[in-house]
Amino acid sequence: MGHLALAAATSHVGAIVKHAQADPEVSGVLHDAWRRLDAEIAAARLDAVVVAATDHYETFGLENYPAFCLGLAEEHHGWAEFGNPGGTVPGRPEVAEALLEGLTARGFDLARSHTMALDHSFMVPLTKLPSAAAAGIVPLFVNCNTPPLPTLGRCLALGAALRDTVRALPGDARIGVIGTGGLSHWVGLPRFGEINEEFDTRFLALLREGRAEEVLTWDDAHILNEAGNGALEIRTWLIAAGAAGGPARVHAYRPMPAWTVGIGVSGFEVTP
Repeated sequence: MGHLALAAATSHVGAIVKHAQADPEVSGVLHDAWRRLDAEIAAARLDAVVVAATDHYETFGLENYPAFCLGLAEEHHGWAEFGNPGGTVPGRPEVAEALLEGLTARGFDLARSHTMALDHSFMVPLTKLPSAAAAGIVPLFVNCNTPPLPTLGRCLALGAALRDTVRALPGDARIGVIGTGGLSHWVGLPRFGEINEEFDTRFLALLREGRAEEVLTWDDAHILNEAGNGALEIRTWLIAAGAAGGPARVHAYRPMPAWTVGIGVSGFEVTP
């Protein structure tokens, strides 16, 4: 029987590493939160980490744009686009294949890729959380920017199905799930640079109180207006929340104008 041993979520904007020391009084709090989360990941003794993130037209384009795609490569290469982190990260193809089979049996027909490369939405968090990279990853792409998007409810349900699939794995593999994206920010739009702290704190409060289902009452038009197109990435947080089944433990939240985004770092209580 497999074990879902950890669930977490974090923002992923490239400035986190490219301009790491910007506004040090604020960014220092966030860097400390990533260090604490990384220590939790190391202590969990994971055999693999499912990293749920999106893509910014580096790996996927309009010739083939799935709602969800699982990476099954032995090794995943980072794009290093626009000065973002590159290099390679070990994959866990055996775990990925088992998850793909289990999720398909539970009604989630995910695409698969044996050559999935990773943009900053994966590589920045893995740079900040080296213990996750060292455990080996199963990248889970989530369409967060090209309508029609998978619904918020579908993402929460995918997380729950992922939890059940992990627990049905043979042996005693210890698996983690990390969602990456958001929080409020506008990408390539006139409101670029704005942050809606009220939206972010409301979202985090619902997760902290174990009320993720209430987020499902929001539609994408509301999210776009209140928190920008970058906030559509909360889908990845809902996958992590659905996998955990329990409330969030918010390590830190700060509006970070120097990085043009509201930054959140959170773990989740995993239900027995």
